[in-house]
Amino acid sequence: MRTLFLLLLPMVALSAQDKVYDAWPFDATEASKRQAETAKALNTPESLKVGTLTFKLIPGGKFELGSPKTENGHEGDENLRSETIAEAFYMLETQLTIEQYRELLKADPPETAADADPKLPAALPYRDVMDKVLPALAKVAPKGWKPILPDRARLEYACRAGNPGMNPGGNTEADANDYAWVKANSDNRMHPVAQKKPNAWGLYDVIGNRWHWLWVGSTGGYGDLSTGDHLVYGGSYHTPANGNGARLANIMISKKPEGARVAMIREGSPVPKGHPETAR
Repeated sequence: MRTLFLLLLPMVALSAQDKVYDAWPFDATEASKRQAETAKALNTPESLKVGTLTFKLIPGGKFELGSPKTENGHEGDENLRSETIAEAFYMLETQLTIEQYRELLKADPPETAADADPKLPAALPYRDVMDKVLPALAKVAPKGWKPILPDRARLEYACRAGNPGMNPGGNTEADANDYAWVKANSDNRMHPVAQKKPNAWGLYDVIGNRWHWLWVGSTGGYGDLSTGDHLVYGGSYHTPANGNGARLANIMISKKPEGARVAMIREGSPVPKGHPETAR
């Protein structure tokens, strides 16, 4: 019996018209204002608790995905393009931790040492996220919401939180130190989540520490049906805060277990193209 996940929550106003904010970039004060306005308009909290999982409300808005060609490490798949997030959604405050995985699935994450710090981000195979984590979370999600693995646009928009720069602190490698565990400050090891400063939406470790899985659809070389590599985002503790490492625009490929930061969208809203619906 999963009484741990029961909660009282006003049902989201599905008929409410989301405000899509136009101004980009924006600062932390504006981010907080948007969260408060959106929570009031949709009759939903700014922070959504599901057991020990906390999700932060991310208002809809327009932004520039990618990086300028002058950014250290810029690649062709990062060419700047305008994106619109048409509806508000929730994003997990941290990557899913070992203890949160245990709570959801009543089992250890694969290949987890018995003495591992439970606050570490769980190392999860891609299929474990899609076939186990999302269905388990769907069963305990608050009424009116459903979980997804975020697509690149939602993930980068949430991780940027109004910031067009290379990392949450600015445009130099040193600017990442207060926000991310990277090669320069990690002592070459993973760290428990939420030890660094959050971004303007209240999300921790949006780059560095552990790469993030992301949704790229059912087709293509790194899509959902791939039996090998899938796309990941954001860098890790052993990458520098530049180049092909911990940057807000960076994606690469991986076949190893990585981290998962799941999102919640409203029931009735379309999932990212090709994404499976999760049943309660």
